[in-house]
Amino acid sequence: MTRMISNSLAGILQELELERPLLVTRELLSDLKNKYHVASSVEVVAARLREKGWLLATDIQGVWEFIPAEVAGVYSTNDPLLSIRAFHAKYPTVKCALTFQTAAWIYGDSDRTPSDVYVSVEDYRYVRQLKGHVFVSVFRPNLSYKAISNVSVLARESVIVQMVVKPTSVPSWTSVQEWLPGFCAELLPEGVYEELADRSPFVSQRLGYLIQSMRPDIADEIYRNTKPKSNAWFGERKQSLRYDKRFMVADTHLPFDPGEMGKLI
Repeated sequence: MTRMISNSLAGILQELELERPLLVTRELLSDLKNKYHVASSVEVVAARLREKGWLLATDIQGVWEFIPAEVAGVYSTNDPLLSIRAFHAKYPTVKCALTFQTAAWIYGDSDRTPSDVYVSVEDYRYVRQLKGHVFVSVFRPNLSYKAISNVSVLARESVIVQMVVKPTSVPSWTSVQEWLPGFCAELLPEGVYEELADRSPFVSQRLGYLIQSMRPDIADEIYRNTKPKSNAWFGERKQSLRYDKRFMVADTHLPFDPGEMGKLI
């Protein structure tokens, strides 16, 4: 497929081809427009580039995917993380990171390429900015984010703690069962304890219950530090599926017995 280059946009396209950005923001287009003395507005420039097949829309307004000349048509990269990358491009200072199954995938503990992307943000104001197959939860970690494949992801220890802060927020515990043992094997004890700091003791009880057979070393330390004194619910308050006497956890939610998960490691 031949895509035409107008004389007025030649400079902009030449620079985009040299730099090969995956994403083009409104701010970048504005800078290039001024650099190459293009009189048209940014909106007009973007519209012309989209019309000629050089840009594709993303789920984030004001951010487009760049399609280089070598691509034989106006085809997206189909990057499953494109929406979150576009969000980062538009809001580089907003604290937002991959979590749950998507974090497990990018860490290499899950083989399933995500059709849905799960992210954690620290500010409710930005939840509605993420659309498409992006599902957002609000969580403020104690640990810093990691950077993997040019995208922010919660530390493993933050992910596992977020999962027990509100167990019903996890999209599929059945899927979690597949990658949880390998994920827990890589947990750093110091990171877990730091992530649990200043949180409700019920969070610690639920975490100890969840990882007791996969990481007994961490679970034992959680037990010594917490010394459970009252019941913690793992899920909604209803008839429990199982009750753990040690951590005093009434489990109404998990489709598996955490006490058996250690056999899968």
